[in-house]
Amino acid sequence: MTNIAKLPSFKYYLQIVGAVFAISLLTAHVASSNETEELQLTITGNIQSENGAIYFSPGDMAASTPTDIVTTSPWTSGKTVFRGVLLRDILKSVDAQGTVLKASAVDGYTVEIPISDAEKFDMIIAYRLNGVALEEDVYGPFWIIYPYDSDETLAQEKYHARSIWQLTKLVVE
Repeated sequence: MTNIAKLPSFKYYLQIVGAVFAISLLTAHVASSNETEELQLTITGNIQSENGAIYFSPGDMAASTPTDIVTTSPWTSGKTVFRGVLLRDILKSVDAQGTVLKASAVDGYTVEIPISDAEKFDMIIAYRLNGVALEEDVYGPFWIIYPYDSDETLAQEKYHARSIWQLTKLVVE
């Protein structure tokens, strides 16, 4: 026979359940915050910013003046419509002062892109592909796209390598 006096009170069980619930909410909030950070483009380095970084969400990009590039690419079939914002406009908006961009993807892949490319070519930071938002686990949140069909110079591996997808960070150096 169990001694009822030695069993924890009902109030004790409610406190435990409440604590577990609070921890699960906090964990969900941290996870959603991390997902939100991954969906942003963070620009740092030699830029004009009071806190050292400027953030762009897909919504911020969509609210900017859009540019469409219709081109073939090594990763898509046929002519594809990429919608985004001209990289040179983004760099101008953050008052970027440098010669190189270090672009990084969600998985840590990093590539260097000469800022002069943004002046020479109408390259964009794309957020849509054929009218649909870039999928996070495929190419999104952002993808640097050159207008490959507009200049035969762009049919080189060095430009393809600079076309980083799942882009989340740019550092201006």
